[in-house]
Amino acid sequence: MKEKERLKTALQRLEKIVEELNRKDIDVEQGLEKFREGVELIKFCRSQLQKAENEFIQLKNELEQQYQEDESETDQQGE
Repeated sequence: MKEKERLKTALQRLEKIVEELNRKDIDVEQGLEKFREGVELIKFCRSQLQKAENEFIQLKNELEQQYQEDESETDQQGE
């Protein structure tokens, strides 16, 4: 399964867990188990979002570097 799909599925599951925990008739053991599952899903989501942020930063840096190289070439041609 693709990472994007896994993240989407994890977020959907988290929403469902929140709904389940908001019910008044959930017992303590079930609530604790749902809470544990939610914590694991949050860790996974944070990890995936951090990977996406790192990739964004890397791509941005590459773009800026390319721009600087292009500017440098333009300056050298103008001399």
